[in-house]
Amino acid sequence: MNSFPEGVEKSNLLNVIRDLCWKSSDILRSYSEYEKNTSELKKKLEINNLKTGPVTSADLEVNQEIIQGIKEKYPNQQWLFLSEESTKDFQNNNKLLSEDWIWIIDPLDGTKDFINNTGEYAVHISLTYKKKNILAAVLIPFKEELWIYLQGEGSWSENRFLEKKIYKCSQKKELSSIRVVISKSHRYPELNNLINKIKPAEIIGMGSIGYKIASIIRNNADLYISFSDENKSCPKDWDMAAPEAIIKGCGGEFTDLYGNNLSFLKDNQYKQGGILIASMTKNHKDICNRIRKLIA
Repeated sequence: MNSFPEGVEKSNLLNVIRDLCWKSSDILRSYSEYEKNTSELKKKLEINNLKTGPVTSADLEVNQEIIQGIKEKYPNQQWLFLSEESTKDFQNNNKLLSEDWIWIIDPLDGTKDFINNTGEYAVHISLTYKKKNILAAVLIPFKEELWIYLQGEGSWSENRFLEKKIYKCSQKKELSSIRVVISKSHRYPELNNLINKIKPAEIIGMGSIGYKIASIIRNNADLYISFSDENKSCPKDWDMAAPEAIIKGCGGEFTDLYGNNLSFLKDNQYKQGGILIASMTKNHKDICNRIRKLIA
């Protein structure tokens, strides 16, 4: 088990992250006053439609709040930050790959859902040591719900009053009885074909990856399938790092189709492509094997 850097006390860092998460929630929910006026909301958000997806003033404001908040609390730490909003600083640059302590942050996962006011968005924060999650948080502002992972202690959810809920793995599931959650906005024809072969009990389209993973832990769904082509648009480390820590800390799994754990900071493209599967079922690897046979 890894200790935190000298000068960083575990409980203090956890409280810093809690505070930054709830400040981020307040920032994001402050836009809700515009929810009945879509044109006014979009105007305030100053939406910039990039090739990788929309970026808003809310993304940038939360990004600044989190990174500056950590830096101000720990001015002597030489932590580096990989954020969806700062990838240009490290694209085609191997500096991050050789450092021990890296923060991986997505200030607003599910920006399209945030713009459309579905509530299915999240904030992801993960601290990694030698490319492994040590501490992570997934914030669901719409539900006033904060998921926390701490190495050696597992995962739990809590509200602003620090009232905790702990979740554990569910029983084994058959493919025909599972409720599958998939992306609403990134859906390949191959994924639709796979879903047709699985014939699940229910198919649920949902926004943010963090939101999807939280729904599985809460038992609102059973299985998440991420299907993407690395040569096209695909999830990145900041989409997956914190959600992976949260579900694994509850005893669940988030793997590739062969049951291998996800790897982060592999290279300076930060891609998480292919078929990735998350569940809280006790027969996760068996489910992966069965899905793999359906594809063959």
